[in-house]
Amino acid sequence: MTNKISTNSLYSLSIQVRLDGFSFFIQNIQSQEVISFKNIFFNGNISIQNLSNHIEQGFNDCEDLQKSFKEVTVVYSNNLFSVVPQALFEESKAVDYLKFNTKILNTDFVAHDRIEQHDLINVYVPYTNVNNYFFENFGSFTYYHSTTLFIKQLFKISQGSSHPEALVITSPSHFYLGIIQSKKILLINFFDIKTPEDFIYYLLFCFEQLAINPDDILLKLSGSINEGDAFYEKAYTYIRNIQILESPHTVLPKEHYLLASLI
Repeated sequence: MTNKISTNSLYSLSIQVRLDGFSFFIQNIQSQEVISFKNIFFNGNISIQNLSNHIEQGFNDCEDLQKSFKEVTVVYSNNLFSVVPQALFEESKAVDYLKFNTKILNTDFVAHDRIEQHDLINVYVPYTNVNNYFFENFGSFTYYHSTTLFIKQLFKISQGSSHPEALVITSPSHFYLGIIQSKKILLINFFDIKTPEDFIYYLLFCFEQLAINPDDILLKLSGSINEGDAFYEKAYTYIRNIQILESPHTVLPKEHYLLASLI
């Protein structure tokens, strides 16, 4: 694969990387029109060590990804993150913020995103081999952690109420949970799940830890969950104030809520 970055290109590429695949959209920079969107699945979760090889194969197999791009943005979706108040953040101690709740290796590269409007720092581990792949093939590119996008959406959809509000973005294998009250974040987390019972267990456990009555919280759901499905029904058994959020952009389905927020 040759370098596909070009200052003369009309296109930008935004891609969200997961261990079970990747999703992307291509946008015309001048018109802002999304000209292509695809979701590519691997055969189950693959190891971090093999991730870049699978992404390379996915690029080689997809005709849309043979274009040259002026801008490339990569979003990493994993649970290797920790959100830190900006006032407490020291870049030299970035590893320390992760090591208490995340298993990291001595060879892991630790990065951080600044969420300037809200005085927060998201410290995380991007996949080094994937970063190297994109650097080798595209040169300069921008990358974020998916939780950074999630936090921005949490603030965006919050009504600033004195009552707690929760945002949940689901996929078939995990979900993001954010709880906010009076424009202050109470919790940000990421949970691996397999069943509706897993889903409601983590939700109710977090509410209990924060002394939140399920009757007092507004729960906003998006992603793969749909009204009437097993996950929704399980949540509605215990939480009655529920809203389903549509995608931030109509071109991408709500199953790709965070990626759509980049449009």
